Amino acid sequence: MPDLNRLIRPKSVAIIGASDNERRIGGRPLRILRRRGYPGEIYPVNPEYETVQGIRCYRDIESLPQDIDLYLICVPAGAATDSFERAAARGAGAAVVFAGGFAETGAEGKRLQERLSEAASTYDVALVGPNSLGYASIAPRTYGTFATMLETLPDLPAGNVALVSQSGGTAFNLLTEAHWSGVRFSHVIATGNEAGLTFADYVEYLAGDDVTEVIVGYLEGTVDGGRLGDAFEATRRAGKPVFVLKAGASARGSDSVASHTAQISGDDDAFDALFERYGVVRLRTMDEAVDVARAAALGTPADGVAIASNSGGAAAYLSDAAERHGVPLVDFSTHTIDELRAVLPPFAGVRNPLDFTPQVINEPALLDKVLSIIDGEDRVDLLLLYLGGMEYLAGDLLPAVAGAARRLRVPIGLAWYGVNDEVRRKASAAGLVVCADPVRLLAGAGLLRRGWQAVATAPGRPASGKVLVPVARPAFTPRPVGDGRSAVDEAQVMRALAGFGLTTPRHRQVSTADEAVAAARQVGFPCVLKLIEPMLAHRAKVGAVHVGLDDADEVRAAFESLVRDHDARQVLVAQQIARKDGVELIAGVVADRVFGTRALLGAGGVDANDAADSRSLVPPYDMESVRHTLTRLRVAGRIPRDLDTVAADLAAVVRGLAVLVADPVGRPVTEVECNPILVTASSTMALDALAFVADDDE
Repeated sequence: MPDLNRLIRPKSVAIIGASDNERRIGGRPLRILRRRGYPGEIYPVNPEYETVQGIRCYRDIESLPQDIDLYLICVPAGAATDSFERAAARGAGAAVVFAGGFAETGAEGKRLQERLSEAASTYDVALVGPNSLGYASIAPRTYGTFATMLETLPDLPAGNVALVSQSGGTAFNLLTEAHWSGVRFSHVIATGNEAGLTFADYVEYLAGDDVTEVIVGYLEGTVDGGRLGDAFEATRRAGKPVFVLKAGASARGSDSVASHTAQISGDDDAFDALFERYGVVRLRTMDEAVDVARAAALGTPADGVAIASNSGGAAAYLSDAAERHGVPLVDFSTHTIDELRAVLPPFAGVRNPLDFTPQVINEPALLDKVLSIIDGEDRVDLLLLYLGGMEYLAGDLLPAVAGAARRLRVPIGLAWYGVNDEVRRKASAAGLVVCADPVRLLAGAGLLRRGWQAVATAPGRPASGKVLVPVARPAFTPRPVGDGRSAVDEAQVMRALAGFGLTTPRHRQVSTADEAVAAARQVGFPCVLKLIEPMLAHRAKVGAVHVGLDDADEVRAAFESLVRDHDARQVLVAQQIARKDGVELIAGVVADRVFGTRALLGAGGVDANDAADSRSLVPPYDMESVRHTLTRLRVAGRIPRDLDTVAADLAAVVRGLAVLVADPVGRPVTEVECNPILVTASSTMALDALAFVADDDE
């Protein structure tokens, strides 16, 4: 990855296509940089000007000093591509390409974007975009953007929250919304088309950024799920919580009517599995993104929260919300209660949440007394102050709250409802963290607590970063399965799994009744007969599996039944395994364009689809991640063996299935599953398996 320090903390900035018109895209970045105090050298470039906004202007890139750290390229796509290539060749450390008209527009735009990628790679340039609104790094006062909201926002103090977004509008709109809530950011980055740096690259950089403590992201997708896992593993090891608003969820896997795996595990489930593995909390709304950023700005784990309000009616509302969002409320000590009773009217409610009554209308100084008393409660690490109405007292109450926030030990979050937005804007300008509905402060605190817990307990990946996999799979002979699809029968898949060292029942493939009887004597009674050819999906549901066959006559009758009812030509005779003392699971792996493969683990058997008890996994499939997934299944409580041993067995199964999908021998396997896998007190055994292959024209 290129050096992002030349992007984040550049000593010099060149603006290609700089304009004297401060409202144009070429004029805004220069105006923003100067207005917001960028301390380095600025080099406007435009052959039409001698000076731009009072600064000497250069005719072309070749007239500039070499090794300028950052280029802001403000010209259309074709010219931007040419400019970037020339800047890269002259030692540019970083660049932002604002223009659209690249891969999002068609073949010609894709070719231009490929040129950008090639030059960025060749010259090791940290490239933002194209089609990007740019970025803002607050502490070094670097604003590589033309975002219009920076024309109206006041000075931006640096904070501890970083925002990375694949949507430029979303990034800077969230910046604006959150700013007026009292949030202070370290960096705001809009990734654009990601011809150079990707969402994952920025997240990995922020994992090591000293000023960033919490990361919020807006993610639509990625072409490299493994790289995204690398970045989230870096934040996990750094102990930094990450919150992602993931858009672009696909419909659940409906492209297959044959296997449970593709039906149960949809594309978006793979992202949920990725997030859970690395301790990333998934957000659902932009308001949640603002809420968690607001909570992070308060700088407390919210292990003990006190709520004080001028409304007694809000106590139940806020108590319920605190419990719902997992925010612990402190029981006030006897000393604190006595102090509160000494200053409050006798009808005040001195439990937590505290009702200090509307007496502050008559005695505004009472608010400071109440806040000071709560600050003395050692177990409190966050004070939520909820004010309702009283807008006409804002001139007295706001200075009191702001002064207390600067003076007291405990961070204060202010919720002021029933007033106009200007009151809350003044509160934010006074340095307060503020919102309207107090539940949003509790929701944010709850999310942040989830984030800290997730990053501390997530399994991540093995320390080595790699997981050993079994040997390569053998070549398969697929057969048509109907609906234009082809599959690999159980006999072939089970042989492959046995070759990986996995436990399977004894089995033989036969084509006549006499062979079936002989095979039954070899595998032992009781035995099972299963149809192999012609292939049918979910054979048990259509009567193509016969179980509990205790002698040769029953085996012969079952074989003849399969011939009569299903035109059987190949049949599998298998050892019957007693299931009454075990638990049936399903494990499956499907090909995935983002992660290479994705896996499924859940309750199995013929009713696997209806059990609604499954989880997706993404590679690598190590024992710890499988165990983490297994413990989240309801069926885990019924497993008759210690989970560490079972997780090790299941990890071996999943890795074996993944090899069948990932290894390109013959026609690619698109999905494979073992269902059921029987877990007993003494073993983990794959009882059935099926694989599907890509169409010939894929």
